[in-house]
Amino acid sequence: MNNIIGFLQERSIPYAIIRGKYDDLYHNYDKTYVSDLDLVVDCKKSEIFSNINSLKDLKHLEENTFIDLSTQLRIDFYFQSINVGYYHYLRVSPSSFKLKQVIESEYIIYQIIDPLLKFSRYKKRHVYKLKRYSEGYDFDIIRDKLRFIIGHSLTDEILDKILNSDFSISKSFIRKCKIRLLFINSNFVRMLFFRFCK
Repeated sequence: MNNIIGFLQERSIPYAIIRGKYDDLYHNYDKTYVSDLDLVVDCKKSEIFSNINSLKDLKHLEENTFIDLSTQLRIDFYFQSINVGYYHYLRVSPSSFKLKQVIESEYIIYQIIDPLLKFSRYKKRHVYKLKRYSEGYDFDIIRDKLRFIIGHSLTDEILDKILNSDFSISKSFIRKCKIRLLFINSNFVRMLFFRFCK
């Protein structure tokens, strides 16, 4: 991790680690889970990707994913916004880049949206963290931002389920989320490019 952080700092590239306050507690709870290093960098991929790819300690695995050969740590890069494929759903704020870690509200939105897009369900680690947040975090803080991402009714539905410790998510809910996501952040254009130009 120090190598890639040093690389970003040397080049004055703003970055934010995607990390929450319950990550370490989850590692104590499930010692078999091996976490990745997720980094959002505030620049375009074309500006630094070849430089990252030339670092001796990193091996390119796929897309924006590398492995640190000295520590075997998997490193996932996001460029300016957090995404799953062509679904760019969360533009990271200047506050996160200033702190060098995503702010809590953005981390919680990431925990809510990311697993549904990647796995179509919440895994044990997501349930654990969202339950912890639901015990003391005011979800109204993220409601407006989440409504921009997936709309009013889907936001109210998912937050209600989380607050009631109901983590069963239907396929139709996920389908509606994906449709809604196509209409923000130029995702529809990305989807067309992915399907017809790649």
